[in-house]
Amino acid sequence: MNLPLRSRLLDTDVAVAAEAATDACLHVHADHPPGIQLAPNCLSIAPGLRSLSRDPLIEIWSLPGTGRAARAGTVYLLEHEDALFAAWHRPDDALEANTRDAYRDLFLAIQARGFTYPIRIWNYFSRIHAEECGLERYQSFCIGRARALEELGVAEDRMPAATAIGTGAPGLFVYLIAAREPGAAVENPRQVSAYHYPEQYSPESPAFARATRIETADGPQLLLSGTASITGHESRHAGDCPAQAREILANLDALHAAAGADIPPPAWLRVYLRRPEDRPDVASVLAEHYPRLPPLQWVQGDVCRRELLVEIEGVYARTP
Repeated sequence: MNLPLRSRLLDTDVAVAAEAATDACLHVHADHPPGIQLAPNCLSIAPGLRSLSRDPLIEIWSLPGTGRAARAGTVYLLEHEDALFAAWHRPDDALEANTRDAYRDLFLAIQARGFTYPIRIWNYFSRIHAEECGLERYQSFCIGRARALEELGVAEDRMPAATAIGTGAPGLFVYLIAAREPGAAVENPRQVSAYHYPEQYSPESPAFARATRIETADGPQLLLSGTASITGHESRHAGDCPAQAREILANLDALHAAAGADIPPPAWLRVYLRRPEDRPDVASVLAEHYPRLPPLQWVQGDVCRRELLVEIEGVYARTP
């Protein structure tokens, strides 16, 4: 696989100019009314995130040349010759059933077009810690995903990097990037693989890789899953957000090493904070860690475990 895929965080003015370019693009917005818009060469998603910056950045994934916009039932698609952007949005009640529908619909749609391998998946839904049918909603989400993968015959250990975050806006958003060949799953030697978590966390384990390595026209990239303060399978530093941020950075460094010495430093990172007031402390930790701080996007979001206050995802890639 040698995808011509690029990923950036851009301010609004630059992003508007990018929309006018000829690249096929996936745009992800914070602080926009939740929804999905499909234009001839752009799939635009606002999954209910709340930006913690005055000038919110836009996440853009792009492929050179034109893409073909289409709908396949509930799935929005932007198909390029080399990769496929796909998105699904419906109410998030009942979450288990709708998650099962989302994964079934998305995987059938990408497989029908020959893009068999998702290389990155995002999941956003509201009230992540509320109860549904006697379970925490995050557990219901994990069950719905597992049921769909079982139906489809997709092994959990073949899943790519992913994020699951609770938002303040109603609705379930699941979107992904798919390719004709698989990326390489990367696991973290400091952590138990998510699909091997013990049952205390959920009747069905989460299904994702800690990161996905892909080969692109600009060199190797590492697509990071949402990464929290977990070692082994246990949460660390409950209630201490700066300490959690340091543990996350240790996990990211371990992933970087596991992925290969040729992986560049981070091109950009997104920081999810449960409590907006923790931003200055986390910003200080990041500034101490990175000699050259990458572009950062700060958003409010609820991490999958109540005791976890911060999560970081992003992309390690060569920048222009």
